[in-house]
Amino acid sequence: MKAKVAVIGPEDTVIRIQQLKKESSPYELLPFTYTESSETPALLEQSLLCNIFLFTESIAYLYVKEIVEKRRLSIVVVDCDEYNLTTSLLQLCLNEQPYTRFSLDGVTKDVVQRAQIPLNSTGVELLPIYEEEVAEKKIESILNHHRNYWASGRTEYALTAYKEIARQLEAENIAVWHMDQPDSCYKLALEKLEKRIAFHTRASTQIVIGYFRFKHVEQMPTSLKAMILYRRLSELELLLQAFASKQDAILLRSDQDGVVIIGSRKLLDYLSKHYTKFPLIRKIKEHIQEPVGIGFGLGFTSLQAHQHAMMALEKTAEEQESSCYIVNESQVKLGPLGVKKHINASFLYQALIHEAKLNNELSYNFIEFITLRNNKPFSSSDVADYYRVTKRSAERTINKLLSAEIIKIAGTERPYQRGRPRKLFALL
Repeated sequence: MKAKVAVIGPEDTVIRIQQLKKESSPYELLPFTYTESSETPALLEQSLLCNIFLFTESIAYLYVKEIVEKRRLSIVVVDCDEYNLTTSLLQLCLNEQPYTRFSLDGVTKDVVQRAQIPLNSTGVELLPIYEEEVAEKKIESILNHHRNYWASGRTEYALTAYKEIARQLEAENIAVWHMDQPDSCYKLALEKLEKRIAFHTRASTQIVIGYFRFKHVEQMPTSLKAMILYRRLSELELLLQAFASKQDAILLRSDQDGVVIIGSRKLLDYLSKHYTKFPLIRKIKEHIQEPVGIGFGLGFTSLQAHQHAMMALEKTAEEQESSCYIVNESQVKLGPLGVKKHINASFLYQALIHEAKLNNELSYNFIEFITLRNNKPFSSSDVADYYRVTKRSAERTINKLLSAEIIKIAGTERPYQRGRPRKLFALL
């Protein structure tokens, strides 16, 4: 299955990226275009089903930088490099009326320093606003940078990496040059994309850790606890040895209450293919008389996989019987495994589109969310975690679903000792 790449940018740049993509590339490009870069946060919400995000302009990335870092999204940004900057400067310097003083945006300090080396003897003066200096009102702060230098007479031309800045400055009769990205910049971004996908293909399946632990140990008679645990643990180990061998995994005793399985790609493939029909949990219920909690954790490192497995194991405490959960590398909880609930995806899709007025992407995302959770009641925090959006954004989606009578309030939960309980929702 090819990786899904969201391409976020002005329509013409997105089209150029699509034209430069090789047919044999290990990914598919999904376009998300804007007229104004301030639309980027909304586009990011719509594209969260994708694996990687390619921004054709750095200004778009600045609008969602905090969300990207918080959610640990994988991104590639097409930046203005020193060759592009130098080419633009030379074209203006070699004009019939040569210019030497420029305000500048869309660049990093390193790019400016590298570009100035061949320009040292030309007398060119650059007055840049660096990406890290762009204020909260992104476009307005960049426009003011150019306006102020132009009004004071410090500059003769504005150099911008962004078309919407160029359009606005032209409307204000400020001399402006748009530094259009050459194909080489887009090709470099696509090369980075392929390397990133290759890395994720290796890393995302690197480590899987599963903890198996008896649930009601504290309820066992003290005098018989050691003997019961020894017998039950021997039965569990015997059952899991065959399973671990088939999945190219290793089985170890974690403590006197349980065991641990450590594996990689083959074990992950098994979990992915047997999510709703999980034969292992059925076998455990049939052959082991004590309820067992099973928590699988996925991670890029052994420590991360261990931490996620412990989170999944804690989740099993909510059921009295044997149960299994997974926490993936993005800390999304999946489960319980092996318990399939019927979901009429076609009917649900029609309701999401026509009643809740969600777009196609958000509708597919919600169906996948409900399916992965096996129709288990969810909170606004669960939606925010899965979609990788703010809680406020998740609440807006939930309100649409409530108003359309697609979901209902199914109860409350108190995840922390302090604070108000939070509402849980479920399909009607």
